[in-house]
Amino acid sequence: MKMRLLAAVTAAVLAAMCFGSCGKEIHDNKDISAKQELLTADEDTTEEETTEDEIVTPVPEEEVQEEVKSFKEVKVKAAELKYKKFDKTYQAEKGKLGGTAAEASKRKGYEGSGYVSGISQESDWELEFEVPASQFYNIVLTVGSDEAAAGGFSLNGSKYSEFTVINEDNEGRFENISFNNVKLKKGKNKIAFIPDTGIVDIDMVKVTASDEISKLRLKATGAVLSDKNAEYNAKALYRLLCNNYGIRVLLAQNDTAGTNYESELIHTVTGKYPAIRLGDMIYATGKEHADQCAAETAEALTWHKDGGIVGYMWSWTSPGKPDDGESIYAENADIDITKAVTGEDIALLDPDTLAAMAKDGTISKECLKLIGDIDKVSAQLIKLRDEGVPVLWRPLQEASNGLYWWGRDADSYIWLWQTMYDRMTSYHGLHNLVWVWSAQNINWFVGAEYCDVLSADVYGGGKSGQVNALLYLDSIAGGKPIAMSECDSMPLIQNIADERAMWSYIGQWGGSCIVGEDGGLSEKFNSEKDLITMYNNELTITRDKLPDLMTMATEIKKEEEKASKENTKKAKAKDKSED
Repeated sequence: MKMRLLAAVTAAVLAAMCFGSCGKEIHDNKDISAKQELLTADEDTTEEETTEDEIVTPVPEEEVQEEVKSFKEVKVKAAELKYKKFDKTYQAEKGKLGGTAAEASKRKGYEGSGYVSGISQESDWELEFEVPASQFYNIVLTVGSDEAAAGGFSLNGSKYSEFTVINEDNEGRFENISFNNVKLKKGKNKIAFIPDTGIVDIDMVKVTASDEISKLRLKATGAVLSDKNAEYNAKALYRLLCNNYGIRVLLAQNDTAGTNYESELIHTVTGKYPAIRLGDMIYATGKEHADQCAAETAEALTWHKDGGIVGYMWSWTSPGKPDDGESIYAENADIDITKAVTGEDIALLDPDTLAAMAKDGTISKECLKLIGDIDKVSAQLIKLRDEGVPVLWRPLQEASNGLYWWGRDADSYIWLWQTMYDRMTSYHGLHNLVWVWSAQNINWFVGAEYCDVLSADVYGGGKSGQVNALLYLDSIAGGKPIAMSECDSMPLIQNIADERAMWSYIGQWGGSCIVGEDGGLSEKFNSEKDLITMYNNELTITRDKLPDLMTMATEIKKEEEKASKENTKKAKAKDKSED
């Protein structure tokens, strides 16, 4: 996945600044990509790609202010899912052949009379099959290639997904490519192969009814904050997330650094503000962008005072290039994270002690630099803590795709996360954080005791509810809520309901994913109509629907004090009875 560096929105207090967005190459992560492809087969799902170095220079924030619109809230009813068992395999050579496609039998391991080879364009091969009910199905393509190859397939004339054939053993064996929870209409459906690179042979297609979604009931079962010393405002925020998980979705918006531009644009278009403003601490460790950091803190405080939830990611610039946004990428960084790892217990040590350890070689200079940066970003978060602001904190995002310097290898990443966690909570006293993990691969999971929310960044997935990405994270979440922290296309609320994909929150990416060249709404990824519906229905939570977190925090404190008194009373009664 590649971030797109965009020119930031011009605000009254700031000159234009760089703003990064994660790109659609999330699919490079095989673990999650194979499970997050879910689009309705009868829907046109062709996506336009975000171009590299695309420039967006919207008008000043105050010029977006228009008369606030209001819309009637839409009632969304999930489609009734009546699971009907179905399991059938279709031989590819029984499909319709044309162009350069032909039946072959040279490759070993095929079933039936042969397989289809020589497909040079989508129209060369088409297989028609019939399903007994409108429901979700798992589709498995059995394919083979003599080399690494790539292609895609379409359903009923619309591109559904892309896939690669790895051929790791160089023996060209047939392998299965699975696509889970594909929504198909009752009756006849057609599948076709879309060639890209290399030559892909197709042996068969297996279609099996799936009851996974019909059985899905999302709950944050017994979830508690990882920080045992969490402040009551953080507990209130977490309770809000947990209580609504699986029932309603909080809407979030990634705003251009130092501004509230995208959130104001959403308000202008939909009449509602997102419940969560998501920012980035990208330049918190440098000096050249001090105004931006100050503006970010000011925006967060204002958002909090207006009743909204504050969230932050940290696109961590390389320690030697703190003011260079490009240095977040591994190819541009000047640090090797593997050299920073140490077995020393350093999280609670003061800077002078750490400097002495680096001088005598007990820890590396890389280790010292990383701790120094953690201290710098903590100083920014402390400002919010001191104002009573709980924060959804999402550092070290998307590590498993290898794009960023913190994603060199899983062990180093986990060490850095856990060290950061311990230093921020126990050394800096940042007990106002709700930790959001989004490395997106089970092999990079930091552990339930080091995070509170699991999330995925979904790009190029169309307008589906992305339930497969959610199901993947649910398999490792241990009852913790799961969020979609970034997306280019906001899912349709009807698809979310139909797929039971009730994410904890969904974060729309900013920049050119939502802002047009004229500073108004871009409909490249989200139509105005769809956004209005998304922000005006009973299944999503906007800022005006949020409860008062201060009141919730007070209630939680009273509950805990009451429980403590009752436990003390029981303990005394037990001691008395034993005497």
